[in-house]
Amino acid sequence: MSIERLGQFIEVEGEDGVRNVVRVNAIQLLCDVDELREETFMMVANRTILVREPLDEIREVLAEVSPRSRCG
Repeated sequence: MSIERLGQFIEVEGEDGVRNVVRVNAIQLLCDVDELREETFMMVANRTILVREPLDEIREVLAEVSPRSRCG
């Protein structure tokens, strides 16, 4: 599993190689799935995606500033 910020998008690649590219402002909900907090549900455009990464890691990626949007 990997998650990466790409400008105004994030790319989530699953263990099976399936990739989802999602516009950051389209994310409607992030929610812990399990008690160990190892997986997260991400709701985008009324679809639910299971991300096998902790919610805290996804929040860190979402908080990254895109190099294209930096000033100066």
